Amino acid sequence: MVKGDKATRAGRKEPARSFFKEGLYALRGDALLKAVYKALDETPAWLVGGVVRNLILSAPPAPDYDFVLEGDVKGAAERVAERLNGSCFLLDEETSTWRVAVKKKTGPHTFDFALVKGDILRDLSLRDFTVNAMALNLRGLFEDEASVIDPTGGLPDAEARLLRMASTEVFDNDPLRILRAFRLSLQYGLEIEGRTRLSLTQKALLLKDVSVERIRDELILIFSSRGAARTVRALYDSGVVAHVLPEVRGWVDIGGYDLLEHSLKTLEEAESLVNNITDETFPGVAKELKAHLGRKAGHIERKVVLKLGAFLHDAGKELVISREDGRLRFIGHDFEGAKVVSDALKRLKFSKRTAGTIAGLVKNHHRVFGIAQLAERTFRAKAHLFRASGGPDGVDLVCLALSDARATRGGEAPDLYRIALELLEFYFRVYLKKRPKPLLNGKEVMRIFKIKEGPEVGEILAFINEGVEKGLVRDKTEAVEYARARLIHKSK
Repeated sequence: MVKGDKATRAGRKEPARSFFKEGLYALRGDALLKAVYKALDETPAWLVGGVVRNLILSAPPAPDYDFVLEGDVKGAAERVAERLNGSCFLLDEETSTWRVAVKKKTGPHTFDFALVKGDILRDLSLRDFTVNAMALNLRGLFEDEASVIDPTGGLPDAEARLLRMASTEVFDNDPLRILRAFRLSLQYGLEIEGRTRLSLTQKALLLKDVSVERIRDELILIFSSRGAARTVRALYDSGVVAHVLPEVRGWVDIGGYDLLEHSLKTLEEAESLVNNITDETFPGVAKELKAHLGRKAGHIERKVVLKLGAFLHDAGKELVISREDGRLRFIGHDFEGAKVVSDALKRLKFSKRTAGTIAGLVKNHHRVFGIAQLAERTFRAKAHLFRASGGPDGVDLVCLALSDARATRGGEAPDLYRIALELLEFYFRVYLKKRPKPLLNGKEVMRIFKIKEGPEVGEILAFINEGVEKGLVRDKTEAVEYARARLIHKSK
């Protein structure tokens, strides 16, 4: 039975759920964990971190193992690496943490070993949140009755589904824990305890001292999780968003328009789309679409790229809002939004590929609506959509347009849904197998229009692409005629 440490569990209601015992059986049956136990031999060691937290919260097992131990950390890690046939290296010199990386048929595994800070009780008391401040004695796990060491009250907080700071200095010691609180609350269905919420709100300004890379990584984890919209709203409600994404802090009300509400609804619809790809919802393309969204665009999966694009797609509206005849207008918000998003993602040091893809989604998010208005969606028009939006990025664009339409209409958008299926089938069945070449290239434009290399060549190609996108240009003859007509009109 899992119990709290004798010194700390007095007067507390002990959890008595079957999953504790089942979880312990699973840990004892973990061949890798048992190998670590044998390799450490007499070394005092404790299993801490995500594995213990997830056991207590009845959550899926954490993929990585964290240990604190007494004595020679490097030597202990080397013994584990030798037994598991893995590689051993120094992870953090300041905390004397060593990592052992192991490749198995089930995938990569990591085992981190750190020197215990003083004793185990003090070590745990220095951690971020009570549910993360529990430990299992490794020897006790395999030899005796396993006992959860819980100096900060993680067990009762887990029972109450509360996320509570382990001490009042938590956010001062590492301000990134402010963002982590929201992420853990989302991932594990925990309510942030009142004093903890007050403290993180009061200390949000400390986030300015955190590296943008660490903030970026927490944001990616938030958008990778289910229910991301709820957490983004909580970031607004607490005021934390101003210190993380200042570019979007004024979205609650822009001239009477609630941009935040629409952006969150679009994010919710994008997440719903990602989580419900079946042969029924996307007949004929479900397998390909699911595989596509599981691939990476830069350093993150496309499903996360889509969710970020969904939230940020109208970022330019705040900059171009106007009112004509009592009606709000947002002319050019797609181009302005792309600039805002590109700058924000560069500031957060997203990879160039990822930032470019998301900014492209923002810039092009009206293209699908444009092609949807055509009476005839020609082969050329559909191919141009994907070529102009970057090939595979065009698939994300179609998904974004569908999510945007559903958010705007408050439910299904039958016409656009039908067109989205048509475009996705075209991409996976036709475009990937037979990518059409441009109707005219630069050299042909120079020869036909008798001009030299320069900006005018690009302008003519843009006219041709415009005609293709509108369904007015289907072959070279029509391309030349359309471009010539546009040039004549421009000269008048």
